[in-house]
Amino acid sequence: MRFNNKEMIHVSHSNPVLEGRMSYAKMSNGYTSKGFKERWFRLKYNLLFYFKINGFGQVDLHQPAGVFVLENSIVRLENNMPGTLFSFSLSFKDEPDKKYIISSQSEDHVHQWIKCIQSSTYEYMRTRMTSIQKKIVQLTGRDPLLMYPEEVKKIGRTKRSVADEDDSDLFFNPPTDPLPPPRHKHDAGKTADLNLIEL
Repeated sequence: MRFNNKEMIHVSHSNPVLEGRMSYAKMSNGYTSKGFKERWFRLKYNLLFYFKINGFGQVDLHQPAGVFVLENSIVRLENNMPGTLFSFSLSFKDEPDKKYIISSQSEDHVHQWIKCIQSSTYEYMRTRMTSIQKKIVQLTGRDPLLMYPEEVKKIGRTKRSVADEDDSDLFFNPPTDPLPPPRHKHDAGKTADLNLIEL
């Protein structure tokens, strides 16, 4: 996946939904390839940025060390994970053999991160929108995402029957050019008497 580096850095500097110090390790086929690394994590939109921490415990916020795009991700609470007391895993549907173990300082903190990550994806937002849409239809009998005559008039649409709520009745009335005036036939002998504006 390609990114515009400058734009990604700009997003990483904006106000996050959640941020904090955690450790993570990459697991492949059930084993961690390297030990846990301490990083500063920052969640913004559906992007989970992480920044390096130097030997003095200072966070380098100038540029993120990496980013997880959370679409098609699976986040789960992990219990009895060696090397950590409180942790959750982050994996992706297109890479089922790989996952990242992210460790935090408390169980409440882990649950907070899981909840925020799960609710940050486009897939979650779409599911939520569909659920709200169905509730509005049940309460009002109208779909909020469909257009109604009051809104239709604003963009140049008309409806054949206001009482009929079928969307198939909506149609465009594109503007038409005025028709030219009809031409008149004239006798050849009367050509000299014609007004040239009428030709």
